Order: sequence, then structure tokens, then C-alpha cells
Amino acid sequence: MRKSSAFTLAEVLITLAIIGVVAAMTIPGVIVRTNQQEFKTGFKKALSVLNQAITMNMAMDNESPEDLAAGGMPEYLMRRMNVIQSDITIGSNTAFYTADGFRYEIPGGLADCTADDPCIIAVDVNGDRGPISKDERTKITTGYPTSADTNTIDFLAIMITDTGAQPFGAVAQRTMYQADK
Repeated sequence: MRKSSAFTLAEVLITLAIIGVVAAMTIPGVIVRTNQQEFKTGFKKALSVLNQAITMNMAMDNESPEDLAAGGMPEYLMRRMNVIQSDITIGSNTAFYTADGFRYEIPGGLADCTADDPCIIAVDVNGDRGPISKDERTKITTGYPTSADTNTIDFLAIMITDTGAQPFGAVAQRTMYQADK
């Protein structure tokens, strides 16, 4: 009688079933972490682009955000950004899209962005794609994420002062400064 050294069909099927269960349990977590990292990287880029636009306006035109008339913030920022679509109105907010796919929303009438009274704008680093619904995206002055929210999202607040842009609120600061897991 000869002994066979191969695996039986049952052993192979059990092994494949175990691999399938492990994959089904781990893949959703990997996808969530990947999306959160994408939003985090996009937010860092958006802050960098805004700071560059403010710095260039200050250097080339000798104009800071606190020098603006009411409603002048969108034009001030768009001068030094790679804008592909502007003149968008969402409620009373002005919005524009940049070439990197971000949407910036600015409340109407913003002016006098000083260290004592900063202007708050928002950036959607995912453009019009999810996960935040269209209704939630239009809430520039209310409905910001709270510190209880645990996931990084694609719609975050930015504070513009007389000298630059910074994350605004607990979620934006956590997104910007929290170490990757």
C-alpha cells in the first residue's frame, strides 16, 4: 500500500474557509483606515494651499485677510489658488473648486479676519463625493463635527486669521495633529 502525501479536498476547503473569514473580518477596517488617511492627507494639503495663498497675497499685494472688505475673502483666496470652478452659491455661502478636487466654502460677508476675531471657512477634501451628505456639507456655520466624533471625515473647518490658516475645532485639530495608528 502506498501512502499519499497530498492534502485532501476537505483540508484544502477548510483552509480556504478560514482564510475567507479572516479576510472578511479585516478588509473593512483596512478600507476605513485608508479613507481616513486620504482625508487627513487632503486636509493637510488644503491647509498648506491656503497658507501659501495668504502668504503670496501678503508678499505680492501687501494685503492680509484683515484688510478685506465684506465678502472679499473668496476673491482674495482664489487669486493665488488653482481654481477650476467658481461662482458657486450654496445657501448664503460662496464655494469654489480647486484642481486637486477640494471644495472650499466661505460664508457670505466675511471680512476682518484678525487674531481676535478669525474667519471660519470649510474645506471638503473629497469634493462632492461622500461620505458626508450634501445637506451636511452646506452647514458652514453650524453642524461642525464635535469632539465626540471618532472618525476622520472629509468636511473640516479652517480658521483664517490675519496671518494664516489653522485647523478649527476638535475634529480638525485631531485630523491634523493626531499620530497615525
